[in-house]
Amino acid sequence: MKGLLFLARLALICNVLFLVCLGMQRTHDFIASQDIKGVILVLGWILAPFINLAANMGYLIRLMRKRATLLPAWLAITNMLFLFLELFIHFILPA
Repeated sequence: MKGLLFLARLALICNVLFLVCLGMQRTHDFIASQDIKGVILVLGWILAPFINLAANMGYLIRLMRKRATLLPAWLAITNMLFLFLELFIHFILPA
């Protein structure tokens, strides 16, 4: 359970960085440091969908086994909505 909670929190952080990546893509570069920009791009654009998918799969497995989840409901719902947004932007929007 602690592993899933950690993964959910990490997914939320990566999701926020995904929003920062969208902001950097749609506007001018507002982050001056190339190192920080690189970390944000890797965590937000590349790793966020995979970490978020893993967290949502963990939620689904816990629900299917009918085990109690001590995760906040807002965290699970937020990560699920971000997963839909990430899949839409990565796979549907470019087509």
